[in-house]
Amino acid sequence: MKKSGIGAAVATLFSIHPGVGGELPTATAPAPLIPGMLEANAAPTLRIGAYVGALSDQSLINITVLRPWAPNFASGILVDVHAVYTAWRFQSIPLELEIEGGVAKRFGSREAGQQWEFDLIPMARWTYFPWNDYIYTNFRLGLIGASYVTGISEFERQFDSSGHSSRFLNLLVPELTVSPYKEAPFEVFVRVHHRSGVYGLINGVHGASNYISTGIRFTAF
Repeated sequence: MKKSGIGAAVATLFSIHPGVGGELPTATAPAPLIPGMLEANAAPTLRIGAYVGALSDQSLINITVLRPWAPNFASGILVDVHAVYTAWRFQSIPLELEIEGGVAKRFGSREAGQQWEFDLIPMARWTYFPWNDYIYTNFRLGLIGASYVTGISEFERQFDSSGHSSRFLNLLVPELTVSPYKEAPFEVFVRVHHRSGVYGLINGVHGASNYISTGIRFTAF
């Protein structure tokens, strides 16, 4: 009787604590650095990305419309990291309004400069194309943005009719993005990073610089 009583007590203990018995607790996967990063998300609110751009001696209209298949490059590179926040989604049309902020560093020849650049621009994202079931495509456009550089490059001076430029200029960005499907946690893109005085409207500057760029952007949440 005594033995059977002890056995029953041990059996009861094991049934209360399954980890002590045959069932071991399952291992918990480590949490991602940023919650939601690299997870499918149909409606991203924050994206984080980076791109590399090559300086072009063409005008923006040549790069985007007239001769996009025949780019001409100068000796200059732009490396950028940025964040994109979705501020508003329209329900009746496939349009989203975003705010993008970035920090970039210029590399290359003395003419192109070695400046830091700080950018802030509102962007519109068009999300519908008829082939989106096969490759998900978006078009983003920002027409009025702020671009500040820590020093003026000789390249930008040469593009100005009066031979001067400004640390603060307007930023304009057309961008095409693609991803394998709508909920994909990343997108790759090509864009033009265009800095100009808007035909003399800003500090009398008529010059500009264009970086033909490509990069990748990940969904944070």
